[in-house]
Amino acid sequence: KRSAAARAAPSSPPPSRKARKTDARKDPAPNAENPPAAPAAAAARPAPSASQRASYLQAREAKLKACRFNLSALPAGKRVHDTSRTIKKPTPAWAGFWPPLRELMQNTIDHLDLAPRGRLNPALSLRVERPAGQRGTLASIAFRCGDEPVCAIEVEEDELRILQHYTFPLHPRALETGVPDAGKGGDATAGGFGDGFKTAAAALLGQPACRSISWTFETAEGRTVRWDFVGAERAAVGNFRASRVLEVAVHVAAD
Repeated sequence: KRSAAARAAPSSPPPSRKARKTDARKDPAPNAENPPAAPAAAAARPAPSASQRASYLQAREAKLKACRFNLSALPAGKRVHDTSRTIKKPTPAWAGFWPPLRELMQNTIDHLDLAPRGRLNPALSLRVERPAGQRGTLASIAFRCGDEPVCAIEVEEDELRILQHYTFPLHPRALETGVPDAGKGGDATAGGFGDGFKTAAAALLGQPACRSISWTFETAEGRTVRWDFVGAERAAVGNFRASRVLEVAVHVAAD
């Protein structure tokens, strides 16, 4: 499974809301001959069937198997990887916390197939909790397949945690710019870990309120791999000004 944590200041801009288009035609005014219609009751979502749950879990196991590689090939200890990304003030499209966090959450949603075509996967259940009296905790959003946990998003005043199961540790090659990912359906589709998460990490670290970003991978065999996203200082040289670049320190626990 993978757990991602981003620590930041408590305030962040809400997601943008787009106005819905409405039909220009108006319903006739209600009167005695034309009484107002009773509001339609929301259709209840059917409970996931056993076959839907089994199919979903089978697909997750298949994807997990496809992403596997020999973890022993990764050297134990700490190794720092350069991403060739400069950390600077985000462009308007990436300003604030919401755009980069949306990108990170989209990776999770796509990888676990939580919401195909923008709707909750019919094999899953969704539970949202807002604990009362628990300081710091604002909300917990849990996706489950029957009794099996799939993903949880935990929101606190200064931290966002994403815990996702059925996720094998990423190979550091994911940090290469433009690396081809077979997990995607094509160059123009989502579903894999491409350049978006590196752009998101650089955008977050480019904001003074963001203190740290880390990913922790834990395997069923007890192996742990942790990625720490950090800004590394680069001194001025020639015509190039001093700057910060995005580096990822990959910590691999020994067997």
